[in-house]
Amino acid sequence: MSETDAPSAASGKGAGDENFPVGSWLLPAALRPKVALFYRVVRGADDIADSPGLSADEKIARLAAVDAALAGETPVAPGCEAAAELRQVLAETGVPIDHARDLLRAFVQDATKNRYDDWDDLVGYCRLSANPVGRFLLDLHGEDAATHAVSDALYTALQIINHLQDCQDDYRDIDRVYLPRDLLAAAGVPLADLASPAASPGLRWVLDRVLDGVDELIALARALPGAIRHGGMRREAAVIFAVAERLAIELRDRDPLAERVTLTPLRKLVCVAKGVLRATVARPPAPGETPPGIADFARRRVRRSGSSFYWAMRLLPRPRREAMFAVYAYCREVDDIADGPGELAAKRLALDQWRGELDALFDGHPRRALSRALEAPIAAFGLRRRDFDAILDGVAMDAAGPLRAPDMATLELYGARVAGAVGLLSVRIFGCRDAHADDFALTVGQALQLTNILRDVAEDAADGRLYLPAELLDAAGIESRDPARAVAHPALPEACAALARIAQARFAAARAMLAAMAPADRAALRPAVIMMVVYARLLDRLIGGGWRRLDPPLNLAKAEKLWIALRHAVL
Repeated sequence: MSETDAPSAASGKGAGDENFPVGSWLLPAALRPKVALFYRVVRGADDIADSPGLSADEKIARLAAVDAALAGETPVAPGCEAAAELRQVLAETGVPIDHARDLLRAFVQDATKNRYDDWDDLVGYCRLSANPVGRFLLDLHGEDAATHAVSDALYTALQIINHLQDCQDDYRDIDRVYLPRDLLAAAGVPLADLASPAASPGLRWVLDRVLDGVDELIALARALPGAIRHGGMRREAAVIFAVAERLAIELRDRDPLAERVTLTPLRKLVCVAKGVLRATVARPPAPGETPPGIADFARRRVRRSGSSFYWAMRLLPRPRREAMFAVYAYCREVDDIADGPGELAAKRLALDQWRGELDALFDGHPRRALSRALEAPIAAFGLRRRDFDAILDGVAMDAAGPLRAPDMATLELYGARVAGAVGLLSVRIFGCRDAHADDFALTVGQALQLTNILRDVAEDAADGRLYLPAELLDAAGIESRDPARAVAHPALPEACAALARIAQARFAAARAMLAAMAPADRAALRPAVIMMVVYARLLDRLIGGGWRRLDPPLNLAKAEKLWIALRHAVL
């Protein structure tokens, strides 16, 4: 077959189809043609790798011809003239040719690899398929190489967002799946689900876990505009960041199998305006300051969880507020590992990885966005490693298998780990210096945890869990340890009422401790008091309802929680 007879690999896509601006008016006019040429070469090579009409060998051969032109080999193969021109342009500007050639390596990988084992495998692909684009732009503008790492986070996020947008087309058209296999396996999602008209609950879980990783990358990338000296490039980076941030939100709210998740022209315009505005105020973080994206990442994680504590945290001064968001986001992160789908071995591995991350954090070398958010609070408030470990130990009890009617001692240990340890961290952040602050924290933590158990008893039973202690079940004559049968037993209200009395006693003990403290310490503990009032009122409602309404779980209205928070904030 001659070159003229060879099938075309052109996809018809152009710069307007990308998630990010390509050589926009924000950049200097003299540089825009160079950006356009780089894009044209890369777009053509990407089309080769994605062409359903070419075999793997044909794709590799064509990509090798493009690489030869970039490397300066002659003669230049037909269709590779733009690559040869790009080589000359890069030589004139002093931009390394490696960026373009790394992208070609990614496209060769696309020709031969169609599955990715885990998050690290996917991020490794993005190092070649996305990060060189950002590095090329920075180098073209003469920016410091120190900006590359932050840029990498942004372009990896953009690439993964694109994978999520195209997950159905990639699977259906070219049998390529970028969603990590370990997540698909954990959720029990067959690949055929990607061809469905809508995402199944399991696939939605996978998409959300991938978006958790995207959110972390976006948090790391928020510092990029402040690190760039050139005004045009700073504005371009800020607009790209705003687009990535918005698309990540859209992908949580919309189904990429049911529709093409893109931004409307109005939303794009808002992103441009937001990015340009952000670029005007962007600055590098001061030494020791938590980068704004890192702090915001933790805050969003807490708000997305729907926590009853969110508004109590909002009333704290900024350093303490950001510290509480970071601690609570850590709790949600590790708790989600224990409660998520998947085998015990995978959960243990994920929790062990967090122990390794705690090692890095307390050694002064945090690697993840969330542990970076914890770095400043640990230093400022003297947070202890053992309390973070205790939380991990507590969620590990859940991960090891559903707790079913533990004895009271085991339930006390569980509560001390998953709730009491959070209280121990919190009282340090609040600034309470009373000698009995730790006793108060453990007592409140146990009261809150017991209330949670009573509120969620039916929901937990549906998940195969039964936290009501064996002693109370036995006293009520409930012999079965099967959660569904125990919850359906006519004597369940008796067991719940007995546990409620224990929770009431804990609340009373905590109030007595609080009354004995100095006024300054009571004032410092206002957020804890708000949490106590919210949960004590919830417990009263459960008791008053006679344990008749257990499904769905009873909750206070958001307005009532906010009123409680505001009322106690001014006392």
